Amino acid sequence: IGDLIKQINAKLAGHYRYYGVTDNSNGIHAFGYRIRRKILEVLNRRSQKNSLTWEGFAKLEERFPLVNARIYVNIYG
Repeated sequence: IGDLIKQINAKLAGHYRYYGVTDNSNGIHAFGYRIRRKILEVLNRRSQKNSLTWEGFAKLEERFPLVNARIYVNIYG
């Protein structure tokens, strides 16, 4: 899981740096939420039952944190 999160963080950081401009904060935050949902879905596919809940995913994210979305370029100033 650590290697998976490391690769996802590299891709997320690149995405946030490219799209992290002023007035796009809602979009990149929504993208980060969708990525978290997809990771939870992929990790739940490892067995026949849903073994990972949002609470369990939050504990997993404490150990392997994902990159936070932020604005890198302010086009107004």
